[in-house]
Amino acid sequence: MTSSIEIVVDAVDADAAAGFWKEALGYERLFERGAYTALGPPEGDPRPRLLIQRVDVVTPGKTAVHLDLRVEDPDAEVARLEGLGARVAWRVDETDRGGTRWTTMAAPHGTLFCVLSVRREDDGAK
Repeated sequence: MTSSIEIVVDAVDADAAAGFWKEALGYERLFERGAYTALGPPEGDPRPRLLIQRVDVVTPGKTAVHLDLRVEDPDAEVARLEGLGARVAWRVDETDRGGTRWTTMAAPHGTLFCVLSVRREDDGAK
């Protein structure tokens, strides 16, 4: 049996959300059907598909799922995403306790996500 993962992001302004995540992740627009816009990685890239779901109201706390963007240079990525309209919500640094550091950001449509290093030796901390 083959399984796939699709990450769903609720957004009042689905067009803006789709535009942001397309650029942030280097994805392509796959299709638009009704309240849904599907984004996916280039052919051959194993990353999961992202489905933007247009809603009338984003319900705070509705879901515990969010995206972690793991990158080589987190500070540069935070700056790039700010240029796309995201904003820093808060920063966490647990390196003094053997953990990691990350930046929680809000996409232009309000969805929270984290930016952290691609290095996975500290995965237990986050």
